Amino acid sequence: MVIKKMTVMGYRKVLWIYIAIIFILAVLNINGAGIVLNNTHILSIRLDYLVHFAIFIPLMWLVCNAYGVSFKLNVGKAVLWVVFGLVLAWLSEGVQYFIPYRAFNINDLVANTIGVLLG
Repeated sequence: MVIKKMTVMGYRKVLWIYIAIIFILAVLNINGAGIVLNNTHILSIRLDYLVHFAIFIPLMWLVCNAYGVSFKLNVGKAVLWVVFGLVLAWLSEGVQYFIPYRAFNINDLVANTIGVLLG
């Protein structure tokens, strides 16, 4: 079985699908019956903060592979994509302020931001 390397267009498709998934997760009613994600702690850190953090690391990896972003090759382009990632991270949390069954949480926003910057 031959495994082909994904093309730039393939990375771009995966990137935009991933962004759509982030927004779908941001608006889904996941705190329903019996789900206690907000009350689960790992080393005194709530699990959902780690999830928020972890979601945005692959986002930036996908951006690098889909659009050839590199601080070594083009600092301006890389900074532009980091700003895009931060805006996306903030919007995905900010939209929850307006949804009655979701809650805006500044700690989630910080976790999103750290995920983008680390990614």
